[in-house]
Order: sequence, then structure tokens, then C-alpha cells
Amino acid sequence: MESSPQTQRRTNWAVYQHFSTASDSPTPLLSRGASETVNYSESDQQPDACERVSLSPNNKFVPGLSEDNGDILRDFSKLGCCQKITTLLTSSHQFNNLQVEMLYQRYFLRTNQSHMVHLLVLLCILFTCMAIAVVLSDYETQVQCSLLLLCCILIYLVIIGIVSRSGLNEVYLSFVSYVVLATFLLIELSFGVLTRSQAVTVPTLVFVYISYSLLPVKLQYAIVAGTVFMLSQLIFTLSMEQGLSKQSFINLLLLACTNVTGVMMHYPNEVAKRQAFLETRQCVQARLTTQKVNQQQERLLLSVLPRHVAMEMKADIAGKRHDSMFHKIYIQKHENVSILFADICGFTSLSDQCTAQELVRLLNELFARFDRLAQENACLRIKLLGDCYYCVSGLPEHRPDHANCCVQMGLDMIDAITLVRDVMDVNVNMRVGIHSGRVHCGVLGLCKWQFDVWSNDVTLANQMESGGIPGRIHITADTLKYLGNAYQVEPGNGGERNAFLKDHNIETYLIVPPETTYVSQYYKKQSPGHAHNGNISKEFRIMGHNQRHNTFTCKDEPELNHGEVDEYLLCAIDARSIDRLKSQYCYPITLKFRDTNIEQIYSKVPDRMLYTYMTCTVCIYSAITAGHVIILPLSYLLLGCLLIGWLMIFLSAVVIFRNRLMEMTEPLKKASQTINQNRSIAQSLALAIIVCCFLTSMTPLIIHKLEVCFNEQNKNATEVLVVENPIIIRESACQLLFNYLTVCVIILMILVAVYQVLISLVKLSLLIFISTCYFIFSSIFLNHRPIEESFWIRILMFVVMLGLIVALILQAQQTEVTSRLDFLWKLQATEEKEDMEHLEAYNRKLLANILPVHVAEHFLTLDKPVDELYHEQCDSVCIMFASIPNFSEFYVELEANNEGVECLRLLNEIIADFDELLSEPRFQCIEKIKSTGATYMAASGLTRHTCDSKQYSHVTAMADYALRLREQLAYVNEHSFNNFRIRIGINIGSVVAGVIGARKPQYDIWGNAVNVASRMDSTGVLDKIQVTDEVYEILKLKGYPLTCRGVIEVKGKGNMVTYFLDNYAQQN
Repeated sequence: MESSPQTQRRTNWAVYQHFSTASDSPTPLLSRGASETVNYSESDQQPDACERVSLSPNNKFVPGLSEDNGDILRDFSKLGCCQKITTLLTSSHQFNNLQVEMLYQRYFLRTNQSHMVHLLVLLCILFTCMAIAVVLSDYETQVQCSLLLLCCILIYLVIIGIVSRSGLNEVYLSFVSYVVLATFLLIELSFGVLTRSQAVTVPTLVFVYISYSLLPVKLQYAIVAGTVFMLSQLIFTLSMEQGLSKQSFINLLLLACTNVTGVMMHYPNEVAKRQAFLETRQCVQARLTTQKVNQQQERLLLSVLPRHVAMEMKADIAGKRHDSMFHKIYIQKHENVSILFADICGFTSLSDQCTAQELVRLLNELFARFDRLAQENACLRIKLLGDCYYCVSGLPEHRPDHANCCVQMGLDMIDAITLVRDVMDVNVNMRVGIHSGRVHCGVLGLCKWQFDVWSNDVTLANQMESGGIPGRIHITADTLKYLGNAYQVEPGNGGERNAFLKDHNIETYLIVPPETTYVSQYYKKQSPGHAHNGNISKEFRIMGHNQRHNTFTCKDEPELNHGEVDEYLLCAIDARSIDRLKSQYCYPITLKFRDTNIEQIYSKVPDRMLYTYMTCTVCIYSAITAGHVIILPLSYLLLGCLLIGWLMIFLSAVVIFRNRLMEMTEPLKKASQTINQNRSIAQSLALAIIVCCFLTSMTPLIIHKLEVCFNEQNKNATEVLVVENPIIIRESACQLLFNYLTVCVIILMILVAVYQVLISLVKLSLLIFISTCYFIFSSIFLNHRPIEESFWIRILMFVVMLGLIVALILQAQQTEVTSRLDFLWKLQATEEKEDMEHLEAYNRKLLANILPVHVAEHFLTLDKPVDELYHEQCDSVCIMFASIPNFSEFYVELEANNEGVECLRLLNEIIADFDELLSEPRFQCIEKIKSTGATYMAASGLTRHTCDSKQYSHVTAMADYALRLREQLAYVNEHSFNNFRIRIGINIGSVVAGVIGARKPQYDIWGNAVNVASRMDSTGVLDKIQVTDEVYEILKLKGYPLTCRGVIEVKGKGNMVTYFLDNYAQQN
């Protein structure tokens, strides 16, 4: 088991990583800050009201709505009945939290405002062109139609003026949308009555699609508008004709198809936008939560370490690793400071009156009072050593009145302990010693850092306390020099009570205390019933020790609530400029991100609406198939084209829907994953589907038209198609086919718009191709009309088609801009959240090197009571003290060694080597408690996971660790040409572990076992490991060689039999 100490030196970073290993476990401390995931499920069990931001229609939870909100087919299949589908389609989506809903509406207000202005401008231009075309034509009702269009244009111009105002809210925008829908209905009805033509179906199709895609109205109102448009078309047709013609039937079928397509696009579009907003909000919330946790961590960190030390350590952790022969030392030198040491005299009698837990609480409340006094008196508390408290004034910033601050601090401490003495009727007092001079301050080692000070002046201040008088402040001549005449003093005669002061001929003085104190006057005002009541907490509340500002807890900082998140989002939304973001981050036409890295990330984001696209394709192609079967005679060409189209759609659906509908082979699964995860391939597939649908739809129609027109020209008469249904009237075959061609082209153009995965340029190319083919085909379909009449029809169709193309491209641009900017905002929020998480990780690593992880969790937990004290009873804890007694002889302050800094550098190397040993797997159960000067303290078995009360593996680990310390110091001596000698003491027993000094928490352990372990060190022998009889009994059974030292006298314990641990356990 013996190993050589000549192990390879590791860098600070490697040791940081080791001591933060526990941080990687999924504990509350370390997992805090992860973004909250809002899952859409059927469960009614929701978080509290402020967290219920799940998507629902009319504040009812949507069944089957998953995180994949584009999966409309899957959602529909989960609904299960017509009633749920009806509820889903006729309900408006909104968040349960009204504040979040308001933010969502504000989030898209400017976008909707801009889109509305663009749409109205487009309608004005379109209606103007139509009015001009109508005026120039020879229609009988051209005046009425032109006036109607001009009235609509005027209405739109007024609305543009209203919508363009910056103070517009969501209510006015919705009202404006309803006005626009009313003008659409007016145009449909008026044109139908005035023209008595089936051509009114064309603008009706456009109006229906605009209702769903370009107007910011709720789905239920869009459905109402689309249904009204369709019913008005039906009523108009029935009033104009004796029956329902083929053309009218097909028009109604395509209108119904457009409505269904609009619903299927509007629903997942709305859900996708809401989820994008919700994800952005969650990122912001996670960022703010992480920021709040980071503030709490940093506050805890800065309560233990001064800011300049903590920031330097954090920078080193965040920076690159640097290999060097020596570990970095965090020490600074400060001149002209005053050091105060204070010790509680009679602490043993005080501790006899309370249990160990009550003692910890007593110390915590007392030292919390001292911490508050230190802050009021501009003193920096350095460390707590049992019942000893010491602080420094003049750190980290210089103060000319540092001596005065320390003296006032000492007077206040004496007043505070006087109140304890009067309240508890215990003979306790404070012995205070102060000296002024130079200190080196900082931390030593690699883990469990505690800010400390070192110098000969610190040693002298400590001796001033030891040679002082209870209830008095003992100062040196150097301190008196800084005080001037601020206090009355008298000779201290410290040399008579302390050998160190006598040997160094130190002149000392005692501060003459004031006759009355504030505490004494305060106590006299209290009821006498407060004394001797045995309630420590109540007694100390009289002192104000248990007040809120005396306790370190995360409740001091209010818990992050959703109001903060919403307020942050509101400010961000108000400052958000769509045009500025678009011009700053995107190219003008293609809308691609200027940053290629962002574009690559965006291109890898899967399109969650692929399932919706395919469903809409099936719906539209079904309507076209039905129309072809009704209008065209059955032929091999028609059946072949339709079969090719359906085969293409079926294969695409099988690949896209993956194994949602059926089990798939491995090649199909790979193809499905590739399409669903790669936008470029998905775009290519969408392009192929659209082209296939267009070709298979147009080919039989055009060929049949050529045949019909050829036959009609030969007969020079109008023939009708075979009509089996008596309610369908006879019409001109050419006119019927032309009208059908028009609505087919429009529905195919809508199909192009459905595929939002296509970029705007590709959509524009497809729309231009389809419209060009339409105008070429229209010359064939209108050859039976007079030239002048067919010319104006083409002009009107050209205006309508052009307007539709612009509207579809406008919608495509708006959708893509919204999608890209939402992605950008979410990406920025995610990056900010990650930055905060990295910052939290740095703080976490520092905290893991200051406090045990479970202790840090206690202080960072948000729901702890304000006055809750952290302490726990631990049984069978093995405690070790290891000291280097002759280091004090090595430490000298000379100009050659930078006033002692180089001596401390060597001590830092020794402690760092000791810390590195703790990273070995067999020593994982050992927790470093602290190092004070050249004394190192550690304990094992402090948690139920590390305490082995049966096999005592934590005791054997401590024994091995003590042996490794001795070997490591020998290794240091060999390479530094020194002769340091170590002295180690080990004991086992029950302890109380906890945190005292609430404003500046310090983890420590107390109990008789700790005192005995300390005595095993102080009464030990150099280069020996002294253990108690309890430890001997355990190690003997494990095969460790031990030698009995015999009976020794231990202060406070009497005679004890102790043993020396000689070597590692013998191998079996």
C-alpha cells in the first residue's frame, strides 16, 4: 500500500477540476439555473399559478399538444373525438398567465403592425389597378365597380394612417383587421351582384387565404370569415343559377379546401410562434435565474473572500491553464494596518451550560454580532479559531484611522460580551489585543480557502491578546502612535503576563474604558424576566443578534419571480426594432444571416411544420383530384397523371411521417431523419412535390382543352359535357375549363405558400413559373371569346395574379423574417444564459474550494427560513491535526525574501501538496477543514455517504493520508533543502459540524473529539503520528503497525494512553 511521494505535480486547474467534481453531480446547487422546460401534456398537474405559461385555447389545457407543435397530424390523432377537434379549431390560443399573454401580444405587435401596413398598401395598389382595368373595359357596371374599389382604397388609406401610429395597441389592430374583412365581404357580394359572373370566386379564394395568413386575427374569427365567404359564394351561386353547376361545385370545393388549408396553417403557425416566444422567455428566465443564483453565489463568495482575491481566482479559473513549477500564490502585502485578536475568557464555563448544538448556535449568534460590529467599524474579519475572533482594519483599502477603528471594535465587543454575562449569569469576558504594522494577506493551498493574514506583526497581535486582561483592550506603542490622544491609556505591563512580550521587550498599554456604555443602558430598560430563562435564542434576540441583517441567507435577496422576467422581456420587446435587426443581421433580399456561423446553425434547425405541409398537400391535391374527375372525362392520361402525383405524395408522406404511421426499414428511417433534420434536403423535397403536383394537375387539363377546342371549332358550336346529374346546368366547355384552370392555378399557388420551409426566392421563382404557364394556357382557353373581351379578362387576371404573387411573397418574407429574428433573439438569449452559467460555474468552483458542497447548497437554497442555522451531529468522525512546529523558525521577514512572502510561498507549496493528495480516489472521504498558519486540519466521515461505521474505511483512509503527508513533507525537504518536521494527531468521535459567523460563514467542527485530536498534535512527537486508544483499536484490526507510547498528560483530559502509527497496513 505504500506509495512514493514523487508524484507528478499537477496544475492549479487540475486540482480545481478535482475539487469541483462534486459540482458535476445533479445537485440543487449545481443544477440550478437550468432552464425550466414547459412540457405540453395532458396532465392537469401544473406548477403554481405564476409558472403556468403553457399554451391553451381559452385557458383550457390543449390535449395532445406536444413540444413538437408543428406536428398537427399527430395532435389531431391524439384528440380522439369530433368534439375535441371542434373545441380546438374554434378556440383561441392563449397562455394561462395573462401577463405572459400580454407580453406575447406585445412581442408580435410591431411585427403585426408592419405586416398590416404592407398588406393595406398592397391592397391599395391592387384595387387601383383593378379599378383602372374595369374603367377601361366595356362592362356595363364599370362605374359601380370602380366606385366600390375606390371607396375601399380610401378606407385602406385611413386605416394605414391609424395603424402607422406608434401608440397603437392590440385591440385597435384586431378591430382594423375586422374592418378589412368586412371590405372583403363587401367586394365579394357587390362584384357578384354587379358582374353576375363566376369570376368572383378568384378574389374570394384570395380573400380566404389572406384571412388566415396575413391578417392578425384569432383562428376562430378567421374560420368565421372563411365560412362566411364560402356561404356567401354559395348563396350567390344559387340565386344566380337554377342549380349547382360543375363550376360552382368545384369553386365551393376549392373554397372549402382553402379554408381547411388555412386552418391547418394558422393553427400550427400560431402554436409555433407561441412556442418560439415561450422558448425565448424560458431562456430569459433561465438567464435571470442563473444571474440571481450567481449573485447569491458571489455574495456568499465575497462574504468569505475579499473581492480582489475572489476576482483574481475567478479569472485564473476562467483563463487558460499554465504549467509551472510552483502553484500560484494569492498573497498581497499591506502596510499600516491594525490587527485585533479577541478571545472569550470563561468560554468553557459557558459551554458547560448548553448542548453542542446550543453552543454552535450561541457562537453563531455571538460572532454574527461581532461581524456586524466589524462592518460598522470598518474592520475585516479574518478568521474564527474556536472561541477566538480576529480582524484587521485597513484592508483591503487603506484607512488612516485603522487603529481607532480597531479600538472601537474592541470596546463594542466587550460591551456585547458584557450583555451575555448579565443575561446568562456566566462569568465570561473578552480579552482583546491590538497591534499595528504590516501584514501579508491572502489564501494558501488549493482547496477550502480561508482568507488569512501572516506576519511578525500578526504574531505580536496574537501575543498581545494572550498577555491581555479580561474586559480590557491591550495595545502596543505602535498602535498608540496612530491613536494619538483619542483615548485615555494606562501602562499595560504585558511582559508580566506573557513571556513573548517580555522576551521581545514590547511596551504595552491598556485603554481606559468609558464609564457607561450603550449596551448597559439598553439592558437596564429590559424586563428582568429576560434573565435566566434558559432560552439562548430569546436572550440573544434581546441583543438584536437574530435580526434579519445579521444572518446570511438567500432570502435577503428576493427570489426570482415571473414579474421580473416579464418586466425584463417588456423592456427588451419595447427596445426591439424589426427593421434594425433585419438590416443588421440579414441580407436584404435573401434574408440569410450575414454571419455564416449563425446561418449554419439556423440551417440545422429542423422544420417542425413538415407534417403540416404534407397534410395540406394531401388536402389540396384531393380537391384537385375531385375537380379533375368531375370536370374531365376519365382517360388513361388523367388516371396516369393523378396516379403519379399521388405516388409522389405517398412516398414523401411515408418518409416524412417516419414510423408514426407504420414500421419502417432502416434505409427509410435514415432518409426520414435526413429530411427532418436538414432544411436543404427538405426544401428540395418540397420543390419536387410542388412541381409534381403542378405538372400532374395541368397536363390532363391542357390536353383535354386542346381536344375540346379542336372539336368545337370543327362543329362551330358550343357543346356541353355529358351531365348525369339533372341539377347541373349546361355551360360552354371552354368557359368551364378556363374558370377551372384559374381556380386550380390559384390553389396551386397557395400550395407553394404552404411550404414555409422554402426561401422567398425559390417561392417567387415557382410562382412566376406557375403564373407564366397560366397566361400561356389562358390564350388557348379564351380563344372562343372576342379579342377585346379576352384582353380585358387577361388584364384583370394578370392584376389578380400579380397581387396574389406579391401577397404570397409578402407572407413568405414576413414568415421568414419572423422565424429568423425569433431564432436570433432566442440564440442571443441562450448565449447570454450560457455566459451566466459559465460565470456561475466559476463561482461554483470557488465555492467548492471554500465550503463543502452540501453546506454551500444550504446557503444557496431559496426557501430556507431567515434564522435557520446550519449544523449537524456527526458520529464516528475521524479528525486529524498536522502541524509543522519549526516553520516559525524558518519564517523571517527580510528584504531578500520580499518581507517573508517567499517563506509563505514555500508554505503554500506544502499545503498545496497536501491538498493534491486529497484528489486521490482513496481519500475522497476526507474533507479538509482548514489550515491555520502551519497547521493543517482534516476530517473524514462527515456525511452519511463517507462515514463507514462498520468497516471504518474512513479511519483507515485518514491513517493512510497522515502517512502520505509525512512522506510528502520529506519529499519537499529533499528538494527545497530544508528540514521541516511534521507532527500529527488523530482521534475519532462525535462532533458537531456547522457554520458560524452568519454574515461571513465559516464551516468548522466542534466537540470533545476535536479537542482531543488537537491535543494529540500539540502533545505529539516530531515526525510521529500520535493516535488515541479508540483509533488504535480500529487500526490494529486492519493490520497497521502501531507502537504504544504510554501514558501522557493531556491538558483538560488528564492522563491518556496514546500510540504511534508507524507505517501502512501490512499486505495479506
